[in-house]
Amino acid sequence: MSKLFDFDIDEDKSRQQADKLLTQYWRLKHVVISTSSLRSPSYSHTPKSFSGGNATEKRAIKTLEARQTLEYIDVALSKLTAINRELLKLQYLSAGKLTVSYICDELGITASAFRKHKKQALLEFAESYPSDGLLIFKEH
Repeated sequence: MSKLFDFDIDEDKSRQQADKLLTQYWRLKHVVISTSSLRSPSYSHTPKSFSGGNATEKRAIKTLEARQTLEYIDVALSKLTAINRELLKLQYLSAGKLTVSYICDELGITASAFRKHKKQALLEFAESYPSDGLLIFKEH
């Protein structure tokens, strides 16, 4: 008997992808913040050697990609249940590295509930992320 919607999601790999992306949150944030160091090209009549690429253009593209990824993260987080959203924000988006016990105290949950919610939150995040790459499907 076939199912109408047979989504055979590899939950463990999808969670790993979500964790990998969220772990890079602050690196992405720094790329976007450092945009202020992008300057307009300056011209002079002094001959220069050709470098074979445009570093300013590459940096601008990286900045745009980072900004888009941060927007996607915000969209995905906005779709999560309140406790899962807060858990992921505390775990990955906090300025300092917070301990599990601190996060548990903040959320009013036990360590075992934390692990359960984190597994659920990462999968929920992967499913809510508006771009490809986080949800991994099992091969048949």
